[in-house]
Amino acid sequence: MDALSQKDIDSLLKGAVAAAPPTAGPEVIPYNFLRPPRISRDRRATIEGIHHRLCLSVQSLIASRTRIPADVTLGSVEQATFGEYVMSLQTPCAAFVFELGGGMQGVMDLGAELALWLVDRLFGGPGDGTGQLRGLTQLERQAVRGITDRILGYIGEVWMDHVAFEMTHLAFESSVDALQIASKEDNVLLANIDVRAGSFSSYFTLCLPLMALETFLQEKPAAVRSAARVNPFELAQGRQSIERNVRAATLPVAARFPQFHMRAADLASLRVGQVLHTGFALDVPLEVHVNGRRTFTGVPGQARGLMGVRVTGGCQPDTPVPAARGGRAKVV
Repeated sequence: MDALSQKDIDSLLKGAVAAAPPTAGPEVIPYNFLRPPRISRDRRATIEGIHHRLCLSVQSLIASRTRIPADVTLGSVEQATFGEYVMSLQTPCAAFVFELGGGMQGVMDLGAELALWLVDRLFGGPGDGTGQLRGLTQLERQAVRGITDRILGYIGEVWMDHVAFEMTHLAFESSVDALQIASKEDNVLLANIDVRAGSFSSYFTLCLPLMALETFLQEKPAAVRSAARVNPFELAQGRQSIERNVRAATLPVAARFPQFHMRAADLASLRVGQVLHTGFALDVPLEVHVNGRRTFTGVPGQARGLMGVRVTGGCQPDTPVPAARGGRAKVV
């Protein structure tokens, strides 16, 4: 038996390493005890839909006030702590603090860049966004507040079906350190909304405390709520009520002879009490119309001394109507 060379051993080792399938371990997601996830998947989808509607309203508002086509889209919606939100803001900021009701407050920060661009456009400027970032003056705050107050109204409207907010403007802050609407560990809902108008591009943020959305976040979806409320006894009662209403419903039923032909002169000479000869045999099928639609076929007869119709089969509504033989003119 020949001994293996070092080259053969290296090639064997390389082949074994290449043939070994990669072992994929379980995905490990760290759990943040400071910020436990409180937004379920279905609630997140609803929240994103709410903010998409908000973006459309803000887009129309900015386009009408600045007289330039604007594109406002939702960047992201995420759960964060208020301390993380404050650290993400730039100095100087353009934060409008508002009341939500129940002693809870929210923040909408336009950012110095977007706020100064709005001021420039509102006062007839080109809005090129090349100026130095600074805090807003008292006059500029009042000008921008006309837009933010409308946005606050839009926020109350898009949340109306889920949470009733009482939106009220409280204060304006240009310093990040002055924002103290909640403790740093409190969880908030943070929405980043992108704004594009011409060559200008920026964003603003909306911060809502999760405590204000507690009833919305804990509420079950409508399908789950309805399934939980209905018990078997109520289902049986509902079925009996529906069956009772269906059985008590009435529909007009009429039996008709098929179409036949006759001369116009014979039609003109008809008188009261005259017998009209159709040319049909006694067993000719009749049409049974239910609620104005041809539904069955039947044959004429008598039952307990009264004329009647015995249903012999069904027919489609578009089935052609048979005509009698021997006629010379069809009256339309």
